Amino acid sequence: MGCQQIKLLDLIEKDVLEEIVRDFTEATRVASVLVDLDGQPITREHNFSRLCKDYCRSTPEGRARCYASDRFGGEEGRKIGKPFIYKCLNAGLMDSATPIIVEGYHVATLVMGQVLTRPLSIQEALDAAKRIGVEDVAGYLRALHEVPVMSYQRLQSVVKLMCTIAKTISSLAIQKYLSQRAYQQNLHNIINSVSDSIISTDPDGIVTVINKATVAMFGREASTVVGRPIFDLFACPDAFREYLSCKKQQQPYEIPPVFEVMKPDGQIFYTHASCQELFLSTRETMGYVTVLRDVTREKKIEKMKEDLIGMLTHDMGNPILSIQRVLELMLDRHLGTLNNRGEDLVSLALNSTHKLFGMVSNFLDIFLDECAGLNLCQVPGDMDSTLMESIRQVGFSAGDKKIRIHFEPGRGGMQMAADWARLQRTCVNLLENAIRFSPVGGSIALTCEPCRDERDRSAILVTIDDQGKGIDREKQELIFQKFYTTTVQGGNERRGVGLGLTFSKLVVEAHGGRIWVESPYLDGAGKQVTGCRFRFLVPIACDTR
Repeated sequence: MGCQQIKLLDLIEKDVLEEIVRDFTEATRVASVLVDLDGQPITREHNFSRLCKDYCRSTPEGRARCYASDRFGGEEGRKIGKPFIYKCLNAGLMDSATPIIVEGYHVATLVMGQVLTRPLSIQEALDAAKRIGVEDVAGYLRALHEVPVMSYQRLQSVVKLMCTIAKTISSLAIQKYLSQRAYQQNLHNIINSVSDSIISTDPDGIVTVINKATVAMFGREASTVVGRPIFDLFACPDAFREYLSCKKQQQPYEIPPVFEVMKPDGQIFYTHASCQELFLSTRETMGYVTVLRDVTREKKIEKMKEDLIGMLTHDMGNPILSIQRVLELMLDRHLGTLNNRGEDLVSLALNSTHKLFGMVSNFLDIFLDECAGLNLCQVPGDMDSTLMESIRQVGFSAGDKKIRIHFEPGRGGMQMAADWARLQRTCVNLLENAIRFSPVGGSIALTCEPCRDERDRSAILVTIDDQGKGIDREKQELIFQKFYTTTVQGGNERRGVGLGLTFSKLVVEAHGGRIWVESPYLDGAGKQVTGCRFRFLVPIACDTR
């Protein structure tokens, strides 16, 4: 760490320095001040004589000479390694300067004096006043007459005390400096142990500090990165510049902050960026810290997953539809007559292909929504017909568990435009769930009625009540997440891959509606039922994507 990087005020609070210099001045009755390496005051100017305050420092030339004199005293004191007694370069008064040394670095100077060991001649005083452009020469001479005269021996005694004070200041500074250096070294070790790239920049985006992971990630030496704009590290500098601009203005960045990077050898990789603004105590921006994580492998896996899902959902659909067509031909007796047992088995197989095709379609629709958004295919229809067809499709599952589904059509027969194929799959998903978790011999109540939604729009409300074990309140939001599965009491895991409710939520919200679950719920008589009540609401004039 160079001397220019160490500042005394970073090590000792100004109030503490003021107190030390003030106490020294009161004890010795001489003028004193603590200055930086350029001679500029760090503390207030304590007990300054009227000559120095009102005349020597009253003109630009005079102030420059005073600062130069204090700077000269500090430099000479540093050279000889002890207090330096000298005549000031302005009025010729006696001063003494003692350098403040921290770990071998000169960081400040304690200056005291403004005394005489012998009176100055009138001519010396006139020459000094003329050099700095003082117009009130008479006042200058009267102020010079007020300057205290002390013996050289007395001056040396004061200088000895000043040396002790300077050592005390140096000791305090060294303690804080060593503490800070240990902290910085520990922080440096922590940063370099992180596998992600950490880059610190100034407010303009110029790199100031990087860790070892940055060197390895970008394949560049630190010297080629530090001091250059961070934007130059990216294949598209404007994209990261826009991201940083959004951070400065505290605006949301609309796309995921993943950026393409090109190494010097032409190799391409991708990084996820996280940027944080740094502030001084005054809330002034001092720069930014950017953390970059290499997500090249994750992007490759994500691309493979998307390709696989796309391929499976497209390629599996055609064979399933072919099987369905063959089974339908068999049931319609186009391929010959089946006995009762055969018809039951073929019907069961056809029902299973409907379920399988629904699962594949769910996969595809969720995949399409994530990639480009779900496009609805709206045609005229009514909810009553959709619910009746849904009940027919789950008839085998319900019959297998001897479950009765109660539904009275009539209130949902108004015509409306919707994606009825997807709404039907939504109803089938909800009915299949109700059947799966209902006890053998139970019942499911299905209702459909017109209503008004939260925005006072005409809507259709569909309710499906079962008599199962219910869902814990803390899980009622989670069940609509992808691949989430729950268990029923007794430890029997829910079958499926956890996409049915995700798909249902996707479709209902695409129609501008909402879906939710109530568990437990109150039946028509006000009695609490431990099962689940799934409800979804779709506006008749749909708000679609």
